[in-house]
Amino acid sequence: MKAPSAASAVCLVILVVVFGDSGASGYRILGFNTSPSRSHVIVQDALMKELARRGHSVTMISPYKESESVPNYRKITIPIESWSKDFGSKMFTNSNSKLEMFKNMPLMLKAASAAVNNTIRSPEVQRVLREKEGFDLVITGIMSDGALGLATVLNCPTIVVCPNAAMPFVNSMVGNPSPIGIIPSMMAGLSSAMTFWGRVVNIPGVFIDELFGIFWMSYQREVYTNLFPADRYPSYDEARKNVSMVFLNHHVSKGNPRPYVPAMVEVGGLQIKETPSPLPEDIRKWIEGADHGVIFFSLGTNLLSSSMPPEKLDAILSTFRKLKQRIIWKWDSQDMPNKPDNVLLRDWLPQDDILAHPNVRLFIMHGGLGGIAESLFHGVPLVGIPMFGDQPANLAKVEKEGWVYVLEFSDLTQQTLTRAIETVLNDGSYKENVQRLAQLYRDRPQSAMETAVFWTEYVIRHRGATHLRYPGVDMPIWERYALDAIAFWCAVIYALCKFVAFTCRRCCRRAKSPKLKRQ
Repeated sequence: MKAPSAASAVCLVILVVVFGDSGASGYRILGFNTSPSRSHVIVQDALMKELARRGHSVTMISPYKESESVPNYRKITIPIESWSKDFGSKMFTNSNSKLEMFKNMPLMLKAASAAVNNTIRSPEVQRVLREKEGFDLVITGIMSDGALGLATVLNCPTIVVCPNAAMPFVNSMVGNPSPIGIIPSMMAGLSSAMTFWGRVVNIPGVFIDELFGIFWMSYQREVYTNLFPADRYPSYDEARKNVSMVFLNHHVSKGNPRPYVPAMVEVGGLQIKETPSPLPEDIRKWIEGADHGVIFFSLGTNLLSSSMPPEKLDAILSTFRKLKQRIIWKWDSQDMPNKPDNVLLRDWLPQDDILAHPNVRLFIMHGGLGGIAESLFHGVPLVGIPMFGDQPANLAKVEKEGWVYVLEFSDLTQQTLTRAIETVLNDGSYKENVQRLAQLYRDRPQSAMETAVFWTEYVIRHRGATHLRYPGVDMPIWERYALDAIAFWCAVIYALCKFVAFTCRRCCRRAKSPKLKRQ
């Protein structure tokens, strides 16, 4: 029998080192996201699957079933009560109405907090929490604040994934600053740089954002307190401040440059795959068989298209029926009345993979940040129909960049929708602008996923990375902005001015006294 060659021995050593190191460095990571909005979970789930592919043992708990099989990835699905139908029908009737959105906000907040409570109390999740191996990290979504006590249960750090730009209640987790003269309120729908009147409008907008945060945290605080009693766990506010890092599904090219503390990291486009997955065969044939291209139509995961008013549905169908292009429509029910032959319906679609196909010429959407990011990455222009929340502000920024035609849902008719579609398809500037900006969006030192994976492993390696903790997160507002010190110096300056004035008056009186005596 021949002795192994030197080259074989070297290869064997390399294999042992590589695979041995891979096994040694694998962490146990628990993901928890019970958001009623599936698009929020998609962003986090993309990170969880990639961590599994890189050798970590990942458990993901969410309300949504998962068809993709990934090694090292365990999915636990706990269904939650749906709230989309009632919410969607009201928003279709009063689209882009901030008042209507606030009236229905308790519906969403209640559903989100109930989902956290019911999911953690479920037998499946309780079994996971009792596993003797334990976990090295918990990753949650911002709609699952009430679950932050899991970090104490499992004695490990927490990372929070935010599916959009940071709002005040997210900033407060890590003490991130948000100058109100620079950062526009989501509710105000402003862009930067703001004019004087823009800053005037921004102040009540920021107040509304803060008010939303207070309402949001009150619901989550109640759930947290019931799940994690004060005699055994830190308070809800302490748990929020113990978050090690926040990932923002946002990129500077899609917003306003702004300050971030080290514990807040932009990973905009986290759900976008560098290499698209193969499309389902029926969808691939539909797209590739379209001689004039394909239009993709989706109003997101929170609105059920089947609940829109009949006159609006008729206007959309009449428009699509006259187009040369084929349509792919995210439609939530089994059938559609009077469906045109050039329309393909599916209740769930691989949006990122569809937008990556070169035969997709236009995306008609509602203005969610996830869809905007995917369209930008793949260079697909938009027709935007904003419905609620941050969607008007998101589309206003894109409109300024020149690659979306914005159409209010209240103004939607066959004529206005036809005009919007034809404008974007026939005016080459929309395509040129989005392709130019796509280069800017893609040009980064690391991809969004590489950035997120690095910082995830960094937080675990450094046991929560407390050295990145911004001191301001533990300070009351008067200390963080030195209001107490400013008040002290104001008092000193005031006292000094009073003393100088008093001294001057005394000196003036003394100067006048001899003259009076001589007279």
